[in-house]
Amino acid sequence: MHRVDMRLQQRIPLGGRVTLDGQLELFNVFNRFNAIGQELNELNLRFGQLTESLNIAYQPRVLQLGFRLAF
Repeated sequence: MHRVDMRLQQRIPLGGRVTLDGQLELFNVFNRFNAIGQELNELNLRFGQLTESLNIAYQPRVLQLGFRLAF
């Protein structure tokens, strides 16, 4: 499995003890295809082709945003 994940975070003080944290997370940054095997059923039209898993670890690029307010 080949994938690169990245997280960017910025803390912004809003005055006093109040802060706002912004987060950006990217999973599978380079959008690399991760095959788990080949189709081995000879009756299937995809016979011999690479198959992809539905597991989240193998999915295409995903972006996630998050915010946190601390006071």
